[in-house]
Amino acid sequence: MTRTKSIGKALSLSASAASILLVGINGVVMAQQTALKPPVVEGDWVRTDTNGSGSFDNLTKTFKPAVLTPEGQAMVGAGGGRGGRGGGGRGGPPGAGGRGGAGTEPAEAHVVGQPYVTGSQTCRFSGAAQLGLEYDSEGFHLVMNKTEAVFLQERGATRHVYLDGRGLPGPDVRRPSGSGYSVGHIEPDGTLIVDTTDMTAGGVTAGGYRTPESHVIQRYTPSADGQHLTLKFIWADPKIYQTPHEYEYTFDRMEPGSYALETFCDATDPLWGQSIVPPVQK
Repeated sequence: MTRTKSIGKALSLSASAASILLVGINGVVMAQQTALKPPVVEGDWVRTDTNGSGSFDNLTKTFKPAVLTPEGQAMVGAGGGRGGRGGGGRGGPPGAGGRGGAGTEPAEAHVVGQPYVTGSQTCRFSGAAQLGLEYDSEGFHLVMNKTEAVFLQERGATRHVYLDGRGLPGPDVRRPSGSGYSVGHIEPDGTLIVDTTDMTAGGVTAGGYRTPESHVIQRYTPSADGQHLTLKFIWADPKIYQTPHEYEYTFDRMEPGSYALETFCDATDPLWGQSIVPPVQK
């Protein structure tokens, strides 16, 4: 009787030890899985100046200029501008209007009280405000799920990147746009890879150019702690570039609770179409 109880007690202790061991192993596995989870690119980001340029216009001065083919040089000469960023600004067609389109008047000196009119439209609808590919000093918000990534910039424009495994469309499927058509995927290290084509023609940062047939790869790579982001552009179009044209932007993650500011615009108010009014000089 005593021996039976001893055996039963031993078996009970063995089962308890096995349970403890199993719980310990599961804990280690879960800890390893947590440790191996890559940083995420989703969230709120603001561009940083890691080169000490001190101003927006100098942010790209350290970028290596694009090495263009003769055909590419002709394209830039016909439609580029503003130090290599292109007259279309952040991905719009070339023009004198800075960010995203042609202005309504030449940039001539105005007299005191005469406003500079910077755009032919005060509010842009019908997709015209679609987010471009480049970033200036604005912050952006990125929301993701298994099939799509959506970029939202402070001025209210959006950009969609499809993550469902689809391919890029043929050139006859849709009209080109400022942000083109984008597909992407997530790498094991958390990097978001985006492939884009079908863009409107216009200038590219650091002296480049693009057409609707051009391709650009964007690599959004978060730091190990998830607090910083590097965005690398790789333009590869043999008609335009002798070698792939590459440059990088850097971003910091915003504080928790940050969000993209809503943009208000009154299309009936002509003041929304002007920039500055020269004051009296003293």
